Amino acid sequence: MFEQWHFQVAPYTEFPCRENDLCLLFNPAGELLPAAEDHGLIHFCGYGNYAGQQPHDAAFLGYWEGKRCYAVTLTEQDCETRKFSSLREILAQQDAELSCLACMGKQLLDWRQHTRYCSACGGLLQEKTAERARLCPACGQLYYPRISPAVIVAVHRDEKILLAHNVNFAPGVYSLVAGYVEAGESLEQAVAREVQEEVGLHIRAIRYWGSQAWPFPSTLMVGFEADYDSGSIRPDGQEISEADWYALDQLPSLPRPGSISRRIIDSLCARQ
Repeated sequence: MFEQWHFQVAPYTEFPCRENDLCLLFNPAGELLPAAEDHGLIHFCGYGNYAGQQPHDAAFLGYWEGKRCYAVTLTEQDCETRKFSSLREILAQQDAELSCLACMGKQLLDWRQHTRYCSACGGLLQEKTAERARLCPACGQLYYPRISPAVIVAVHRDEKILLAHNVNFAPGVYSLVAGYVEAGESLEQAVAREVQEEVGLHIRAIRYWGSQAWPFPSTLMVGFEADYDSGSIRPDGQEISEADWYALDQLPSLPRPGSISRRIIDSLCARQ
C-alpha cells in the first residue's frame, strides 16, 4: 500500500515554508481548511491566497510527489471569514494517505505550540538540525514529538463481541474497550489489564489487528482482537457505565466512521 503513496514522510528540511509551498491549512483550534479547488486537504498553491500576514506557525511534513509539504497554522485574523472542518470529520471522509497527512500536521503543530521552553532550565528552545526535534541551547536537552500509545480490543465470545458505553460517550453509543499503555507494560499486557479493570473479564489469544494515529492530541491507537476466557461483565462505574455481548447483526449505535474502533467493528462484520 505505502509504495503507491504520493506522500513520503521526512523528518527535516533546511528550508522554511514559503507562501507557494504545498500545505495543509489549520486554524489555531486544529481544524482544517479544505482546498477550494477540489475540496481536498492539500493547498497546491500554498497559503499565499489565504494569509494577509505571516502564518502563526508551520511544520514540515515531508514530500508530496517530490515537493515539500507543510502544515500551516493561520492567524486568528486570517481565519475569521473561512469555513474550517473538524479533524474527526476529515478522518471519516479521507483515505489513509490524506488521513496520515492531516494527523501528522495536527500533532506536529500541537507539539510545536506546547514545546517552546526547556522543562529543565526554562530556556527558549531552538530547532535541531537534521531531525524533527527541538534543542535547548543552554543545557542541551532534546525534545521530540510526543506519542502516547493506547490499545483498543475487540473481544470475541462465540459469535458475539464485547461493546461498552464510556461515561463520556453520547447516550446510546457503544464501542470497544480501550485505554492507555502504562510505563513498563507491553501492548498485550495493557490489553489484558484494561479489559479486566473496565469490565472484569479475563481474555486470551490476544492478537494484533492494526493501528491508527489519533492526534487528540498525540495518541497512537493500536488495535487488537482477543478471545473471552473467564469472568462476568462488571463495569467499573468510573469509565464504563454499561457493557454487554452483541451479535454482529444486532449492534447498537457505534462510533462514527474514521475511528479505529469503527474500522475494527466494520472489518468483523465484513468477515461474516
